[in-house]
Amino acid sequence: MEITADGITNISTGADDDDEIMLLPSEMFIQPRDQAVQDNRNITERQKTLVLTPGARLRVLDQLEAGNLDYCLMKVTRLLPDGSDGALPENLAVFLQLDGFAQGGFESVYDPVSKTSQTGLTLGTMSELQLPEQTGMWYLTVDQAHTKVALFRGRHAYNRRIRLELQNTHASLNLHIDFIEIARRRVSALDGGSNARGGRNDHYGF
Repeated sequence: MEITADGITNISTGADDDDEIMLLPSEMFIQPRDQAVQDNRNITERQKTLVLTPGARLRVLDQLEAGNLDYCLMKVTRLLPDGSDGALPENLAVFLQLDGFAQGGFESVYDPVSKTSQTGLTLGTMSELQLPEQTGMWYLTVDQAHTKVALFRGRHAYNRRIRLELQNTHASLNLHIDFIEIARRRVSALDGGSNARGGRNDHYGF
């Protein structure tokens, strides 16, 4: 990851990503109560001007915690920050895990064109399916060739893990994510599994 002087964040692929995507059997069981800490907070995270190189995967969020997802919103455009044309927004793959739920499944599918393994749904697939606006599913609020806005509204609480990954599936062009915002209410976190922890009565979050 490289943050340039003008604030643009370039995400480039490196070695093969061997992170396990499948939900391990051990993740299906709730951890003992003495390993969890109460952490009542509203948390909103936002990243802007992300450029993914061909095949690159960005892990936006990965926390072992319990809570409720309010929403996840992102805007993807073809126009790169330098004014040139990049990959069409349809080439962005989105993988959102809430415990044992992931729309599009946990299985990786190999694409011989981009020579990458893809998980989740691409914005192109969302456009083809023409999914209606509803909670608990991805859908497009803006569906244009050069601009797409995807929204996921939370439906059920999660008790173990929340994870969000984005991937550029294009074989040769960079892909521009104008912004991504994810808001959630954390109830508890596994001790040592969270990068931050608020006070017991801190409901303001960050």
